[in-house]
Amino acid sequence: MNPKRLSFRALTGCLFTLLGLTSCAKSTNQDENLAAQRAIEFAQIVLVNKDFDQGYGLLSDGGKRHISLATFKETMRRLHPGGFPTSVTAKEYQPMPGENALWIYLDGRNPEVHYRLTMEATASGDYKVLTLDNGVVGRMFSSGSDKKQFSKVITTHP
Repeated sequence: MNPKRLSFRALTGCLFTLLGLTSCAKSTNQDENLAAQRAIEFAQIVLVNKDFDQGYGLLSDGGKRHISLATFKETMRRLHPGGFPTSVTAKEYQPMPGENALWIYLDGRNPEVHYRLTMEATASGDYKVLTLDNGVVGRMFSSGSDKKQFSKVITTHP
């Protein structure tokens, strides 16, 4: 048999196998509005009110497994050398295909700061904070064009 034809058949077989596996991948439906509401509740407690003890309780089990309460407090203070925002708004989100989580992007005011929260879905359909960062690292690994606008902006209370 012709080696080129054999290679083509092998490549075609691999392609169909890959397509079959991807079509079997678990599809997860996310409630971005509930995730945003939980992200804003976390922001109100941790970023605006600076109640780190209560905020730590809002982390997912996975989040708590990777950071102690003391380190969480220290990290929050270190992330805000110019002070904490007086208000925070959720305007955008980004699905994480194949994951049981999504990113919620927050903008803080006075001073201006930006956050990306990874919101993990719980077994009961709620959301908890898995990670919090400034979103810089995520720009290298995800397309900004995948971000979506919320139909209604959600903001913390002063």
